[in-house]
Amino acid sequence: MTALATFAEFYRSLGPGSAARLPQVYSDSVVFTDPVTRHTGLAAVARYFDRLLENCVSCRFDITSMSVRADTGYVSWTMRFRHRRLRGGAAITVDGFSVVTLDGGLVSAQRDYYDMGAMIYEHVPLLGRAVSGLRRRMAA
Repeated sequence: MTALATFAEFYRSLGPGSAARLPQVYSDSVVFTDPVTRHTGLAAVARYFDRLLENCVSCRFDITSMSVRADTGYVSWTMRFRHRRLRGGAAITVDGFSVVTLDGGLVSAQRDYYDMGAMIYEHVPLLGRAVSGLRRRMAA
């Protein structure tokens, strides 16, 4: 299995205990960046995943497309998750894109792109109404 296929399979089967499988996907010195934060090193990424997953009721990624060019992988995905504190635990769907650097059969860097409004801001009671109103005004 290629490094990108291993990466995709990891996210398809993400769930409690997934952090134990990180060494099969990421290098020890991985740099993981998303719209929220940046983590350097496998141990830091493992802590990040553990914290994220402990608050999720469920989290699933559907990989919609993948491609590789030289040592860079491109992965388009749809994340479906339920979080106790967002939308009363109802399902939230977010589309995103990951750019990964592949090195020696592992991911040495990952940068995720997704809409934080669609993921979090729109689902926080007061803030959600403000963000939705702002989006409507901008679209008009």
